[in-house]
Amino acid sequence: MNHKLLSLLACLTLVAFVLSCGSQNQHLSKGKELIKSDKRRKEERAAVEFKKAVEQEPDNAEAHYLLGYYDEKATVEARGEQMYLAYKYDRKKYLEILVNETLRDREQAVKEVRNSALDALRKIYQSGDRGKNDVLKYLLKAIKSKDNRDRYDAGWALAELGKDYPGVVFPKLLDLLDHKRMETRLNVVVALGEIGDKSAVAPLVKLINSGSEEKESKRETAEVRRLAVEALRKIGDTDAVSELVKILENRGSSLRVDAIEAVSAIGDEKAVPSLLKVLGEKGSRQVVVTFK
Repeated sequence: MNHKLLSLLACLTLVAFVLSCGSQNQHLSKGKELIKSDKRRKEERAAVEFKKAVEQEPDNAEAHYLLGYYDEKATVEARGEQMYLAYKYDRKKYLEILVNETLRDREQAVKEVRNSALDALRKIYQSGDRGKNDVLKYLLKAIKSKDNRDRYDAGWALAELGKDYPGVVFPKLLDLLDHKRMETRLNVVVALGEIGDKSAVAPLVKLINSGSEEKESKRETAEVRRLAVEALRKIGDTDAVSELVKILENRGSSLRVDAIEAVSAIGDEKAVPSLLKVLGEKGSRQVVVTFK
């Protein structure tokens, strides 16, 4: 009796295995094979297969992701939606892929892929508290990474999200201005400038002024301070102009030229007297100023 039961179970297992193999998404497999091939219009043809794969298996995360990645005829929003669905059906795997891989596509030919990934991250962020926490956790981890590409991409994505949701993203970036890794602080400063929130003026000014600290450990590096001046230019607030004027009036400041270019780009009239004074100095470096 036991022998017959074991034989029956073995047969059922074999049947289940055969059925699962037969139900494999052939369209997904064919699309992946096309991508690996050297055939003409392989991406376009693969996208057609991935679209069929999604129709066959609406909850197939890989099919959704590959459709979003390769469907060049679709809009950024449509491709971002497919990448978002990949996250929805396999949350951990595709959030990591979106942050650590897809955002890296900076080539002009795949610029739309990068923008689609950002659109997907926005959709994840908007999907609820879990999505918001997932996105911030991964991006904040990436901007602290040892990998330069991770830091750069995370800074860019946080800046874009910060424009839409400054109340959440902005404070988390400010907390990283004291991070031990200089490259992280550098990317944070750039992101703050891109967001353009005037609340960043005071901490950026503090960072710039740290150059005069007696203790070297308290001084920020010249590169980060220069980028902080550039961030003030992008913010363009009245308070930013006042601080930039103080820098350009300091003849001993290594950031003087940067400050002159920044205030001329902002175009605030209260900077004019100081600019004229600089122009009248003897032995000053030649700087082209286009005042807006």
